[in-house]
Amino acid sequence: MIETTAPWLVIYSILGYLIGWYAITKIMDQAFNRGYWMGRAHGWQSHRRLTDAKVKSDEVFDYDKH
Repeated sequence: MIETTAPWLVIYSILGYLIGWYAITKIMDQAFNRGYWMGRAHGWQSHRRLTDAKVKSDEVFDYDKH
């Protein structure tokens, strides 16, 4: 009995390890990409807020007159 089940145990163990490794790396890759693109979006929102504040400030204070 042991001689016939041992190879299957090894095969299923390796298969389980590979499926687990694939799932973990896939989750890590998606988490990295999500964080990367959320960071990019936050950077553009920050840039937009800063440029809008500068435009409003320039409208209040006319640099050419002073």
